[in-house]
Amino acid sequence: MEYQPLTLAIADDHNLFRKGVLELLKAFDEITLVADASNGAELLEKIESDLPDVVMLDLEMPEMDGVATSRYLLSKYPDVRILIMSTYGDEALVDNLLEEGVKGYLLKNSEPDELRQALQALKAGKGYFSPR
Repeated sequence: MEYQPLTLAIADDHNLFRKGVLELLKAFDEITLVADASNGAELLEKIESDLPDVVMLDLEMPEMDGVATSRYLLSKYPDVRILIMSTYGDEALVDNLLEEGVKGYLLKNSEPDELRQALQALKAGKGYFSPR
């Protein structure tokens, strides 16, 4: 399978999880990480001058969570592709995020190949939501 190159920014307040994902992403040659942060406010400072193809956000973070960050980004950049990652699989929450304009939702217990699949779907202009 041929993968499309994409730029990515990630925000997650759990350092161990975020750094693990960053290490995992190094195996995916098509992905260029442009920023990582521990919350949405910090991420916005890093990416607003050069928006990545996909923004990956933890749902719950201090200072500025994934929902608030998504709302801000989508109000300013309606075409931004956002992938929310969470441990929660609440359907009502996913529906709410869809209404907000988020294009992807991935459970944190997903396999690395599913993360890659989700990022590629968003890059291609499609949505991706964990089947679980």
